[in-house]
Amino acid sequence: MNIEELVDMAEWIHVDEEVDLGASSTRDERNAFWMRVVGCAYWGHPVYNPLPDPQWCVKDAGGGRPMSDDVAVSMPSRAAWDCIPGSGSDSYRFEAESIGILPADQHVYVPDKPAQDTPAWGALPPYPGDAAFDEIGMILWADYAEAGRVPDAQVGRWFGRTIYDYLAGMTLDASLDKHRAEWRTALGLD
Repeated sequence: MNIEELVDMAEWIHVDEEVDLGASSTRDERNAFWMRVVGCAYWGHPVYNPLPDPQWCVKDAGGGRPMSDDVAVSMPSRAAWDCIPGSGSDSYRFEAESIGILPADQHVYVPDKPAQDTPAWGALPPYPGDAAFDEIGMILWADYAEAGRVPDAQVGRWFGRTIYDYLAGMTLDASLDKHRAEWRTALGLD
């Protein structure tokens, strides 16, 4: 997992779990969110990251102060990124901003193992037919073309998120509307 994928996963968890990282959030809440995100990267998670990647760690704020609320550290290089600039304000965003290589005396540590929660689906909705999934693919491909991009690995993410929310109880149209807005933003179209 590269840093951009980690930031994308953070945004996915943020949206999926409806986490507020703005001005009404506390440092403890932001730290707990970030520990969960980096924990999902390091330890893996059945929904957000099935393949553990133990390069990802968190750091404290130095001098014995608590963890920094949105910094990811790649080990063993100690390269670090601020991943949610503006965290704690209502103008926060998800974007990896390099803060360089951390000094040797900076405390870096393995994140806590996240809860391995999985959706409590119960009965699945009826299969909507191949045409419904073909339509999602056509819309996704058309948006990539509009952005002047060829489909890439993120196509699977967008399709997967759309289907995941449908299986979790959203209507297929509502899920498509929700995730199309996300992928169009990621493609720079909205």
